[in-house]
Amino acid sequence: MREVGIGLLGLGNVGGPFARQLAERAEALAAETGVRPRIARALVRDPSRRRELPAGLSEALGTDPAALLRDPAIEIVVELLGGLEPAGSLVAEAIARGKHVVTANKLLLAERGEELFGAAAARGVALRYEGAVCGGLPIVRILREALEGDEVLAVHGVVNGTTNYVLGRMGEAGASLEEALREAQAKGYAEADPTLDVSGGDAAQKLCLIAGLAFGVRVRQGELLVEGIERVTPRDFEAARELGCVVKLLAVARREGERLDLRVHPAMVPERGPLASIRGALNGLLVETRALGPLVLSAPGAGGEATASAVLADVLDVARLGGAAALPFSGRAPARLVPRAEIVSAYHLRFTVDDAPGVLAGLTAALGRRGISIAALHQRERREASEGPVTLVSLTHRAREGDVLAAVTEIDALPTTRAPTRLVRVEVEGALAPWRP
Repeated sequence: MREVGIGLLGLGNVGGPFARQLAERAEALAAETGVRPRIARALVRDPSRRRELPAGLSEALGTDPAALLRDPAIEIVVELLGGLEPAGSLVAEAIARGKHVVTANKLLLAERGEELFGAAAARGVALRYEGAVCGGLPIVRILREALEGDEVLAVHGVVNGTTNYVLGRMGEAGASLEEALREAQAKGYAEADPTLDVSGGDAAQKLCLIAGLAFGVRVRQGELLVEGIERVTPRDFEAARELGCVVKLLAVARREGERLDLRVHPAMVPERGPLASIRGALNGLLVETRALGPLVLSAPGAGGEATASAVLADVLDVARLGGAAALPFSGRAPARLVPRAEIVSAYHLRFTVDDAPGVLAGLTAALGRRGISIAALHQRERREASEGPVTLVSLTHRAREGDVLAAVTEIDALPTTRAPTRLVRVEVEGALAPWRP
């Protein structure tokens, strides 16, 4: 039986569950794997703070990262601090000292992944990150190992459990964004500051890692089209229901010839499709490959327990096998991305206009001049002209986003338009749904 020393950086929302899961499964893991991972040192800000710790761990607490990194008994450093610093400096030093690293820090990998993976490869150590992508869903292993001999064509995913829970509560219970966020925070699905989740930034960081593995390219978050859920309204959910859809914060990674279509945004997806069933704080991915076709994967994606489980799996892999992990950044060419103007999707458009003769003709003419075909168009309610503007709703066939945005700009400038047009993408291609507009 070989004992493997672990240096744990952080005992917070993920570090605490990781330490507990490791202690609870220690004997079974030793019997199954032939190795016994043990937390030799744990870095915390305040060792005197009251914590529920596994037996014996209190003696391993300390505040000196240098002592942890210099300790020769530590083979694996588990970074669960989050953020760029001091996490980045500590991970870089751990790699330089020849220690394997396991992290759940998606921000760090999105910002400094190329540097850190390159350093790990040069030093011959592992840098594992399953917990950084989809919580308990092992998408890194699936892309790196199970699908290595196949060609990934597209990945559509619900990769942020917090926003999935929030949108579910808004759509099913009629909760406001603020109410749903408070519920998510009370359940431990959302941080005290949920900005990264709500803005789409968390999903974008994960998409960079997924695309790097799926397509063998280097992707930076700043290159992606990223929209959050801040502007999603009750009317969007009403419109989705009328179309037989639900609203999700969707991460899209799709091969388009020699280029990649990579984006994160709210989208309507069919309620009979595979991603509509991803509810609560779950993460879900629809992976389409050339040989196997569509694969649907789902697992808990928010909360410390799910992420800790993924971290523990990485630790066990490294303890058994060592070696370098797959490198989604280092040495790979930058992704050639489809520009936003050339993205192709169906669109749900909501116009607020005067109820007057000629208004409908103006809308359809603006769309027609850009070659945008209308799948459906209707007025939400009838009013007398004196009662003010009305809402017209249009569903387009698939069109280029640049053309749609140009048409919307023209329509919003018409004297009969009373509010900016609301645009929501409708994703219904390939295995994503059983129908298309």
